[in-house]
Amino acid sequence: MLHRPVAPMLATPVDAVPEGLNLIYEPKWDGWRALAFRGASDVYLQSRAGRNLTPYFPDITRAVRALVPPGASIDGELVVWEPGRTNFALLQRRVTAGRQLLREAREHPAYYVACDLLVDAGGEPVLDAPLIERRARLVRLLAGAPPQLAVTPQSADLSEVSESLSVRVS
Repeated sequence: MLHRPVAPMLATPVDAVPEGLNLIYEPKWDGWRALAFRGASDVYLQSRAGRNLTPYFPDITRAVRALVPPGASIDGELVVWEPGRTNFALLQRRVTAGRQLLREAREHPAYYVACDLLVDAGGEPVLDAPLIERRARLVRLLAGAPPQLAVTPQSADLSEVSESLSVRVS
């Protein structure tokens, strides 16, 4: 069982894109890293620094409560889209919106892009499992989810890699 706060795995900057076996490439999102904890009746969104983001993302909290089974915990990124890209400024407005938060959420909905599964349905920790297994479980867990809860794309093909990416060892 995981107890909050949990420190997420962090990317390490490098001068060149690493190449080799067992590497998986993912986009680097321009958003806020967040862990989503699905309790028996609640959802808790934790920032990378351990802060509670739940009050600022009622749209994501509602989606996680509706789709993710109790006991599960997911690692991902909160983003706000505008045509063709993410918009970090719109994401930041969530914490300063005050009474306008619901309007802000309606006009600029947030999305949660999941990259890893920490705890599977029913509270089974999976952090010791290989990334490829955690990824398969995450995809199954979010199968049929609305676009608001997406699994980040991955590729083992270096030719598909852009400048903004994260690399994981599978």
